[in-house]
Amino acid sequence: MDKGAHFYKCDFQVHTPRDINWKGKNAVTDEERKAYSEDLILASRAKGLDAIAITDHHDFAFFPYIKKAAESELDDSGNPISENNRIIVFPGLELTLASPPCQALFILDADFPENLFQGILAALGITPNESTEQSHAQIRAIPGTIAQNLTELYDKLDSLDYLKGRYIIFPHVQDGGHKTILRSGFAEYYKSMPCVGGYVDGSVSKLGNGNLAIINGKDRNYGFKSIAVIQTSDNRNQSHEDLGKHVTWIKWSEATAEALRQACLAKESRMSQDEPLLPNIWITSVSVSNSKFLGRVNLDLNQQYNAIIGGRGTGKSTILEYLRWGLCDQPVENNDPDLTAVQKSSMTKVQSSQSQERDYLRLVRDLNLNFF
Repeated sequence: MDKGAHFYKCDFQVHTPRDINWKGKNAVTDEERKAYSEDLILASRAKGLDAIAITDHHDFAFFPYIKKAAESELDDSGNPISENNRIIVFPGLELTLASPPCQALFILDADFPENLFQGILAALGITPNESTEQSHAQIRAIPGTIAQNLTELYDKLDSLDYLKGRYIIFPHVQDGGHKTILRSGFAEYYKSMPCVGGYVDGSVSKLGNGNLAIINGKDRNYGFKSIAVIQTSDNRNQSHEDLGKHVTWIKWSEATAEALRQACLAKESRMSQDEPLLPNIWITSVSVSNSKFLGRVNLDLNQQYNAIIGGRGTGKSTILEYLRWGLCDQPVENNDPDLTAVQKSSMTKVQSSQSQERDYLRLVRDLNLNFF
């Protein structure tokens, strides 16, 4: 199974009928919530989304329904969607902070245990409405007694052993308004925060030159601190008309908060506001049936990035040699009709010696490359 890193099309600010400003039918009973959740997953699929984050204000109540809907999704033939192709659903919150007065997205590992949600809310001083109520509670900012700044907020959350390393916070970095941390007088908050990313409602292209300079690490007053920025749609409409309107492609191999953090730290290669361009021909797998050094080898490769990691003498170079033989050292006079276009175009123009040809034929017998 391919366990490598891939780009995922993400919308990380999705609200539910629990939102006070929800536009559409209420969903209070289990049946209503299951129906809405199934509809959301189908809408996410139709819009080409690979991952969403459920970020109601200070409230986790709807997440379990949407997670279950993603796990139970059926294709057009009524068959279960394979685990690798399911919509990934991250649990999260939209936080309103008193210090600094701004909003932030709080996102957990996709597989974070649901029975620990209440402990997180308690640590943040949040008292949610009962899960059976129509809407979440009126928003009260997380007070300065909990955290005076984003560093203290991280410290508070890291004090919970089950939470440390399993969450990430994206402060709002929009131009203007009461939500953003990019306001006059907030430079110290920005410089000192441990956050490596921020979010905007809508498109990054709407940011002015001043704020672009800040987030790109080109403003001395803000400590030359560069962060990644994710676009979100802020969907809170039953029609899903805003869902997936503003997205970010993020590369990870596991759907964790740490993977999101690493993507932010390598934003030039692991995050994109535009759909990444990928090769249309690639090697999907390598199978070596008889290697004196490695024995039988079966590798699944992915379209986007592959790394071979191991100590000295463990076979990294051997695998690369097998690939080289399979792609580059095919004798030019071989007219085998079963060769792929990649193999034919990669043929070396250097004639192999008889011993090289014997080695080559032995390797080709034992090596199988599958192309897509």
